[in-house]
Amino acid sequence: MQETENSSAVTLEHQLTERFGLLMSQTQLAELLGRTTGGLRYSLSYPSDLSTRALKACGRKIGRRVYYPASEVAMIIIGTCEA
Repeated sequence: MQETENSSAVTLEHQLTERFGLLMSQTQLAELLGRTTGGLRYSLSYPSDLSTRALKACGRKIGRRVYYPASEVAMIIIGTCEA
């Protein structure tokens, strides 16, 4: 089971990297999750579940903007990342 989760995370990571690059902006993350940018921003401000907390924790601030590594986003989506 662990091996299939890891291969799924690697496949998803590769797809995300091909589509968005190594770092995803909040706009790109919102697009991926099917959310509006404002809705995602609100959810990250008041995280209510483990996956939202994990997304908030993996954000990297560069200047004034926050970016999310595609590898960590893939692990969070698959569910293999510990919050």
